[in-house]
Amino acid sequence: MVEPASVIVVDDHALFRMGVLQTIALNENLRVVAEGASKQDSLDLVARHHPTIALLDISMPGGGVAAAREIHERWPDVKVVMLTVSEDDQDVLEALEAGASGYILKGIAANELLDALTTVQRGSTYLAPTLGSKLVAAMRGHTQPRTDGNPLTALSAKERHVLECVGRGMGNQAIAEATGTTLRTVKFHVSRLLKKVQAKNRVELALIAQKAADMSGKE
Repeated sequence: MVEPASVIVVDDHALFRMGVLQTIALNENLRVVAEGASKQDSLDLVARHHPTIALLDISMPGGGVAAAREIHERWPDVKVVMLTVSEDDQDVLEALEAGASGYILKGIAANELLDALTTVQRGSTYLAPTLGSKLVAAMRGHTQPRTDGNPLTALSAKERHVLECVGRGMGNQAIAEATGTTLRTVKFHVSRLLKKVQAKNRVELALIAQKAADMSGKE
């Protein structure tokens, strides 16, 4: 018999947390091993139980995104899922960048919550259906060039560093080591860079990076 996937649930609203626990108990393939109410609780529980999934409230004391980032960095095989009322584009992007494998809105039906956790358990990413189009729109918004017509001027310092690495022909793992971030974060940045500079693929992105470097060297 296959062992159920272990889950920790961390949310500072005790009544809501109880409802989540009762819902998860309906699925014989999932088993809650611990519960908590803060970022520190989540770190302590992951260290103690090493669960398959860490289900975190994004607005809990200490910050759910901060907790997700630390869990992903310290225990990369633990799948983090955010459970929140926030549909804010920036919250979604930050959660995904922090390493979250799922983003679920509170108010979700019991069967949908179980489906979402099962999806993440199997190694896929789950994003609340209502957020899909919003996220695409948000990322498209990030690709709009500034008034000077040069999309490279809209890049953050981290994105510029990643772009330079791509231009030097470095792979994602090498970039992660060079920038001090996770492999997942590098993939996220590369994906956003492709959209921001409107490159069709990684090769085109590398050519743009090399051209930018040449132009910078001539200045």
